[in-house]
Amino acid sequence: MIRKIFKYVGIAVACLVVVVLSSALLYGKCLQYKVAEERAISSPTGINSLEAVRIGGIDQWIEVRGQNVNNPILLFIHGGPGIAFIPLGGAFQGPWEKYFTVVQWDQRGARKTYASNDKELLRKSMNVSRMEQDTLDVVNYPRNPFKRGKIFVLGHSWGSILGLWLAHEHPDLIFAYVGVGQVINTHQNDDVAYQDALQQARKSHNEQAIKDLENIVPYPPPNVDGRKESIARNWEGQLLGPPPSGVAFTDGKRIVSDLVSAPEYSLADVYGFLRGTSFSLNILLPEMWKIDLNKLGSDFRAPIFFFEGRYDQYCRSSLIWEYSQTIKAPQKGFIWFENSGHFPFFEEQQKFRDELVQEVLPLANYRPGGD
Repeated sequence: MIRKIFKYVGIAVACLVVVVLSSALLYGKCLQYKVAEERAISSPTGINSLEAVRIGGIDQWIEVRGQNVNNPILLFIHGGPGIAFIPLGGAFQGPWEKYFTVVQWDQRGARKTYASNDKELLRKSMNVSRMEQDTLDVVNYPRNPFKRGKIFVLGHSWGSILGLWLAHEHPDLIFAYVGVGQVINTHQNDDVAYQDALQQARKSHNEQAIKDLENIVPYPPPNVDGRKESIARNWEGQLLGPPPSGVAFTDGKRIVSDLVSAPEYSLADVYGFLRGTSFSLNILLPEMWKIDLNKLGSDFRAPIFFFEGRYDQYCRSSLIWEYSQTIKAPQKGFIWFENSGHFPFFEEQQKFRDELVQEVLPLANYRPGGD
């Protein structure tokens, strides 16, 4: 009798699991269909493609979207490393697609690219130098089939390391570079961010923050220390970010919702998104710890813009402003986003779109040194 009871209970539990999973899959498909409808490219000259391209000896995934394929191309180099923006771009890039053909790229180690390749091969090949070469190859990918001499490049956070390198070393390929949450010197940035957070904690009499931050001294540590960095980043985010005004870009529920509802991603991709982020950070963080882009030199031969949140909690805007005053370029621009932190393209979407269109887009007709 007991065996029969367990048997029936097991069958009931199995059926329940099947029902729950089926319901989740169906719900996810409904969300994806809704988002696909909302983000549909309806223009006869539009483009919406997603494909794996052979770059650097592996398959790397690239998405191309825009209302007019003849518009200038804008490559978005995502941050992290490993935080793919193909499923997250729908939260902010729609307005850009009227003026630009927007290219999103799952970098080496980021979700779809991470899942499409041998992990040991990725592990052995992932370093800043290889990622720089990948960036160059990705820039050339849309230039060739669309027959474009130049494109625009926007680098965010970790992606700004690759973007600024590209602007310095290959100015002939770009109309202009836009740095957002620009990284210059990681050690100096971590030092200033830590000191700013500790000062703010003392000013606001936040005893828990003071205790936690003082307990991780020395900071930054001489070598990578994930525990210390996690504590510092947590309090920097809470103490230095912009005043709350709606859902934050980093809100966990919002990110999960965007991932689950992204037409480009399956549920397996959602799980892999997290795996790819962890994988990339573990491999690249020790080398990132030593990044100093001052070593590139101060002379640039392409127009350079910095779009910076006044309250960037992770890449201190004061350091980016100081750096911008030291470099020379055919054209420079520094645009403050007074109500933003690390994600001004999400936190001040209208202003960000307007600045791209008014300040950057006209340079598609600008030919530094002749072209």
